[in-house]
Amino acid sequence: MKTNFLKKLFYLPNFLSLPVAGIEICNKSIKYIEFSNKKGNISMKNFGEVFLAADTVKDGDILNKASLIKALVEVKGKISSDFVKISIPEEKTYIFDVEMPAEAKSDIREALGFKIEENVPLKLEETSFEYEIINDNKKNSKNINVNVSVIPEKVLSDYADIFDQAKIYPLSFELESKMIVDSVISKNDAGNFIILHIKDDSTIFIAVVGGVARFTSSVAIGESLIRDRLLKTGLFSDELANGKFFENDFSFETTYTKESYDSLINIFSVLKDELEKFNDYAIKKIFDMDLSGSKKIDKIILCGRSATLPGLAKHINQKINADIVLADVWSNVFDKKEVTPNMKFSDSLAFVTTIGLVVSSYKEIDA
Repeated sequence: MKTNFLKKLFYLPNFLSLPVAGIEICNKSIKYIEFSNKKGNISMKNFGEVFLAADTVKDGDILNKASLIKALVEVKGKISSDFVKISIPEEKTYIFDVEMPAEAKSDIREALGFKIEENVPLKLEETSFEYEIINDNKKNSKNINVNVSVIPEKVLSDYADIFDQAKIYPLSFELESKMIVDSVISKNDAGNFIILHIKDDSTIFIAVVGGVARFTSSVAIGESLIRDRLLKTGLFSDELANGKFFENDFSFETTYTKESYDSLINIFSVLKDELEKFNDYAIKKIFDMDLSGSKKIDKIILCGRSATLPGLAKHINQKINADIVLADVWSNVFDKKEVTPNMKFSDSLAFVTTIGLVVSSYKEIDA
């Protein structure tokens, strides 16, 4: 049971059958992707990245409207879809779970209104929210668990204005964290996961229980800092410039010199510490709210180009008893035995959010 942030603008269900592009605005670029759906056979049609001038966007804050509109107009010229789904960065959104009496379902939006201000540092009228009832079918339960997603109205207004001026028409604005989950978590997979996504200037952690993003956190360490540290060693200039370094799959010991190791070890250690803290928090929340039959994290999933850095997975997973893997962003799109995506693996990890945006539109058609 869901509501959409822009549902009031689009009542006709046939909008969902139209081609939809996914657009993600990052600190340094705008990523876009389109799929082709021919008689149920889905393939990648088009993708790309338009780079932004410095100080155009920072963690979801629009710093230079004119520059962003200019870049969006360029994106419009590269996509064929008239309609798009847009992600709002995690830094600008809120997710929380709340337990409520089952009888509250009859007027759940009003009931949730009282919970918004308890969990979000905004007044109710300053927010737009959607919700999903998680354990509605739990036998003999007097309570329901509701997953709530919140975007500030000002953020929606600012983004809607920018896209309107670029003459791009949003079907909806979506939470970045939820789109990542739609991309990398297989349908009906009820396991407990932590997704770690390394972005331009930050890394976000997403706890996933029962296929739903339950809570998130972030740290101000991203690909830009990693690249800067490596470039300063003078050892990887060509590889970084050509994007080849992030395609490597070597062991920690055989890839790095002592100098390059020293340049990254502090970054790896901060990510490790943050992951361990988030893991402890996730397990506590899972236990306290009885979100899952299992009280442990089953798997840690890495996204972002920098996720392929040799030794990263080994270093950050020293104390957590869970498998750690690179994301398979195509698992909910098509069978890679039948379709070969025209995208480098490291790039696919960077496009995880945009892929999720389009995947979510197909989920809506199936629902």
